[in-house]
Amino acid sequence: MRAALALLLFVTAFRPGPAVPPESTWPQFRGPAGRATSTVDTLPLRWSTTTHVAWTVDVPGRGWSSPIVWGDRVFVTSAISANGFKQASPGIYGNDYVAELERQGLSEQQVLEKLRARDLESPQESGDVDFMIYSFDVGTGKVRWQQRAHHGPPIGGRHRKNTYASETPATDGERLYVLFGNIGLFCYSLDGALLWTHRIEPTPRYLDFGTASSPVVYGGRVYLLDDNEASSYLMALDAATGAVLWKTPRTIEGRLSSGWSTPYVWATPERTEIVAIGTGVTIGYSTDGKELWRLRGATQANPTPTEGEGLLYVGTGSQGESNRPLFAVRPGAAGDISLKEGETANAFVAWYQPRAAAYTSSPLAFGGRVYAVNDNGVLQVFDARSGREIYKARVGGVGNTFSASPWTYGGKVFFLSEEGDTFVVNPGDRYEEVAKNSLGELALASPAVTRDGLFIRTQTRLYRIR
Repeated sequence: MRAALALLLFVTAFRPGPAVPPESTWPQFRGPAGRATSTVDTLPLRWSTTTHVAWTVDVPGRGWSSPIVWGDRVFVTSAISANGFKQASPGIYGNDYVAELERQGLSEQQVLEKLRARDLESPQESGDVDFMIYSFDVGTGKVRWQQRAHHGPPIGGRHRKNTYASETPATDGERLYVLFGNIGLFCYSLDGALLWTHRIEPTPRYLDFGTASSPVVYGGRVYLLDDNEASSYLMALDAATGAVLWKTPRTIEGRLSSGWSTPYVWATPERTEIVAIGTGVTIGYSTDGKELWRLRGATQANPTPTEGEGLLYVGTGSQGESNRPLFAVRPGAAGDISLKEGETANAFVAWYQPRAAAYTSSPLAFGGRVYAVNDNGVLQVFDARSGREIYKARVGGVGNTFSASPWTYGGKVFFLSEEGDTFVVNPGDRYEEVAKNSLGELALASPAVTRDGLFIRTQTRLYRIR
């Protein structure tokens, strides 16, 4: 009798729910297929803290994970500490401060100590942290459920512009997959029941900057990319059970091994592969973890690839205007496809721009164009097939900085600044700003878009714009 009851409960927990229309889902970082594009055309182009706001709710703690949506549920993660956290601020900072300290004649050790005191936070400073997942009702904004995945001191520190909850969760409509770097991957039912846990062996990160790479779920598997200073790897787990299917070590070719990029599932008529940007190199893997190709020339691994016009767009950046390569890769690549000195294309690299990608945000492919906005607000737009630069402009004028990745709906392109201002731009051959929408609070997370609303996360709040 007990066995029969247990079986009944198991079957009930995994009984498929009502079919959810695709336009009501934004299931992972950057939405369906990771492309940040939506065909929805019923959402507003203008809003404020009081206009076109269906609801807004406080989100306790700190987290720069993006919201994701499945039907009538929206999910976000957060980290809560009784000690509070060092406050982030807009803008690029680090190299300029280091240069200033070096001009003062400080030693390397003294520079590191001052840099750590200003910009880095140790686990001792954070104290014990609650690693949280929240489910909100799309219609009302009320909390449907909340779960504490883990409690304890964080493993490793963080840059103050990062959080201990920067990894965006993912869902396949059956389960919810929540990653907290250096802690573990936690799988829940959509109603909040813990189904399985995969603990992650802690590893050091460059300068204790923290973690950010998000999980991706595809074809019954969850893919994790963990580039660190000890033992980088790409891993596939069974989505239903959490069993490790394979774990492939990664050889990174940059001056540091740590990375913060989310892997990308690239499905083409030829094959499906997992593309993972690392510092110095981008590698394409088969779905069984075998290396297919590698492309040298990447810089710091923050952005995530995207696709369009039959090509894969791979961009990485750095602080400043140099070393921001953007590559367009053709399907079917094999072996070392790196460009030789002086080349801008080869059999598998359709085109290359040396100063085009962003330091933090990911590129957007839309309407035959590729959009890339650097942290300093410089937007560059390229022809998606040829790589020809169409135009270059500063989004919103001088003084805006960007971490969130751009997105589209209603035939427009949207850019969310770190100050919480969203600039709406017409696609075209020149910069044409349609609207500026201000929420008045720090915003680094990329939003989610469904037919039920635009979901924007600021430092303390989640908005449903409708």
